[in-house]
Amino acid sequence: MNFEQLSLTSQVLANLNECGYSELTPIQQQAIPVAIKGQDLMACAATGTGKTAAFSLPIIENILKAPKTNALKALVLTPTRELAIQVGDNISRYSENTGLKVVTVYGGASFNPQRKAVMAGVDILVATPGRLFDLLGQGALTLSQIEYLVIDEADRMLDMGFAPDVEKVKRYLPKQHQSLFFSATFSSEVKKLAAKLLTAPKSIDVTSKSDKPKIEQFGYFLDGRRKAELLAELIGKNNWRQVLVFVSTKEMASRLTKELKLDGIANDVFHGDKTQGARNRALEALKSGAIRALIATDVAARGLDIKSLPIVINFQLPFAAEDYIHRIGRTGRAGQSGQAISLLSETDKPMLTEIEQLLGQKLKLSTPKGYEPGSKLPQRYQGSLSIDESKQEKYKKPFRKRNDNRASSKPNSMQKKRVDNGSKWKKK
Repeated sequence: MNFEQLSLTSQVLANLNECGYSELTPIQQQAIPVAIKGQDLMACAATGTGKTAAFSLPIIENILKAPKTNALKALVLTPTRELAIQVGDNISRYSENTGLKVVTVYGGASFNPQRKAVMAGVDILVATPGRLFDLLGQGALTLSQIEYLVIDEADRMLDMGFAPDVEKVKRYLPKQHQSLFFSATFSSEVKKLAAKLLTAPKSIDVTSKSDKPKIEQFGYFLDGRRKAELLAELIGKNNWRQVLVFVSTKEMASRLTKELKLDGIANDVFHGDKTQGARNRALEALKSGAIRALIATDVAARGLDIKSLPIVINFQLPFAAEDYIHRIGRTGRAGQSGQAISLLSETDKPMLTEIEQLLGQKLKLSTPKGYEPGSKLPQRYQGSLSIDESKQEKYKKPFRKRNDNRASSKPNSMQKKRVDNGSKWKKK
């Protein structure tokens, strides 16, 4: 089924064609006709399956066909700022040159510009819960004439503790409105939340019908102190140009980015302490090829859409097994193939067991030659603190021993430069 068969506005069809859209995905085929008719919808679909178009195209179409007013018509709630930005950008592309105004608001960015944009008039608002209530509290926004409410990534909303906020939003809305509820899972908690928000909804579940992500999952078992060394070797020897590397803490992200830069691998970090602008720039650098690796905490496990991302690496396993699913879901999207590689040491075994139980399968494990646990460490690693100990928040020693006469971690042209896989130093 193609988009022309939906009888969408000619400009919207032109925009979709410009985006490269032709055939509808399974969730789009089932959700769009229901949503256009005005029925509440409870939809379960995996990330990367076209959910944003599935809920936004009916809203755009119905707003365009209704009499023009200056009131806010549609509210899309997302759990994270990254997802809000992505959804807002997509809706703006779908509605380009239609006269509709789309505004995205989220925390971690300056409040006043967002407030002014909302007060200047908006048709479709994409928001995170916290920033939405900031605007409502200051009287910069009213939801009294909302006709469409979308809850995106409902399961993540629950994970992040936003269920009370989502229920609270309902109280700001008029009695008559349409609610579209999207989630990657239909757990009992998700269903309870949906029951409070929806009225006689149509239920759609395409997770069992969609093609499963083609993700090859395996792990390397090694001494935890040599994970950084192996990661650098894998990126270099395989000439990987676009890798998303997950760590468990911001501290580890900062340490690992320095290690990779010493090995000549351009990279950047992505975590909660970075400003939204810095995070956006880091993400764009990975997409454009300006950097080869993005070191991220679990704030990147949801909502990020990197087209054709080939490889996800778990440098450290997550604290919750469910987050492993979301991490590896950044690759193998929309029917494409990808690899999910986990670097594992002895302390990772308990979490690995939980992950394998959740997956219902065992990960294929191997040990790269020369990285066997218990083997003698290279001189530069001897005496360093293991990077996979249970308490990872603070580190008192570097990964590697540094020469005492080396004054800076950023050598200039007159300083020493590492060669031969980092084992020797010589004058440049």
